[in-house]
Amino acid sequence: MNIFKENKRYFIAVIILTSLAVIVNVFIIVQSCLNGARSTESSGFVVNLLKSIINGISPNVINDGNIETFSGVIRKLVGHFGLFLVSGLLTSSALYLWIKELSWYKNYRFLCISLGFGFLLAGLTEIIQLFVPNRSGQFTDVLIDFSGYILGLGIIVLIAFLVYRHNKKKEIKE
Repeated sequence: MNIFKENKRYFIAVIILTSLAVIVNVFIIVQSCLNGARSTESSGFVVNLLKSIINGISPNVINDGNIETFSGVIRKLVGHFGLFLVSGLLTSSALYLWIKELSWYKNYRFLCISLGFGFLLAGLTEIIQLFVPNRSGQFTDVLIDFSGYILGLGIIVLIAFLVYRHNKKKEIKE
């Protein structure tokens, strides 16, 4: 049975998730290719936006005395962990739906492929930075990136498990 032919909404969901995953992962790779000045400019935009929001709520929380620390935390939390969390959510969702169609023993294959992809992406982005002016690849960044990806994958596994359990309970009642 080919679920793609029988369910156009499923096929559309797979295409949308796959497209979003590709866009996010390409964005991550492009960001790792930016030189130091462009990368600082890019992350500076996010830092200034969050600084304005926080200081708008509670004035002078982020100031000249703590802006460097704040900037570093935001860069690691948003630029590394956050982007890879989104990658983990989208890539794992797309992989799950593709592999679900291909085989009944998808769970191990899905987990291995998704974990491998996440680790390769995290490593690749840091290796790229070794060759970009004013950037440096950091092993700690690989760990932060991969941690974000694993959290995204974990959320998808939890959702898939809950849906599976719900469907099993529904089958038993019928």
